Amino acid sequence: MAAPPGTNIRNLTGVWRMSKTLSDDMGPSLAIQGIPWIVRKAISWATITGNLTQSTDNAGNTTITVAQTASGGIKGETEIYNLDEKEYKAGSAMFGVQRIRAGWVDLRVEKPLSLSGRPFDTYLSEGWIEEDDPNVAGHITAYIVSEQAGWSVEQVWGFSIIDEKRYRVIRFIVRKGEESAASRVVYEWLGGDNTS
Repeated sequence: MAAPPGTNIRNLTGVWRMSKTLSDDMGPSLAIQGIPWIVRKAISWATITGNLTQSTDNAGNTTITVAQTASGGIKGETEIYNLDEKEYKAGSAMFGVQRIRAGWVDLRVEKPLSLSGRPFDTYLSEGWIEEDDPNVAGHITAYIVSEQAGWSVEQVWGFSIIDEKRYRVIRFIVRKGEESAASRVVYEWLGGDNTS
């Protein structure tokens, strides 16, 4: 179902399922990242669900933990995003070791910069709804690099209106050398935290 009014970019805690019908085909992006064809096919058939927990510490630093599960025998993974723009390393069974930087971004400013240091591609900066306080950044961004595989990913998180309904969306562009692929992933709201 569409995102309820109580959910916003500063309150993402809950269970979200990737919409197969509203999301783009991630096959081209996964191919650039070196994921084998058979695994790409399995991912395209799988139902991927993320249990998100968003918290802010006393210093004002926000952390988002995404515990993912997938049907079809695909191993789930846990992703952690520290929204302080500091680089850290994380390991993934599927993608290997990655260098990650994540933070807040205000897409309303002229030529906002991604954490890669370059201006956002318009694919990443357009198509959003602004629903937060106009004095604070209303989106999350992440920049992920795989030194071993040679690819990078720029992401923007937010909410968009699709078929007249409000959904949580992640837009991203994967790049490796001269190759690139853009994708939009749309998430449906399943309800509150299911770990309790």
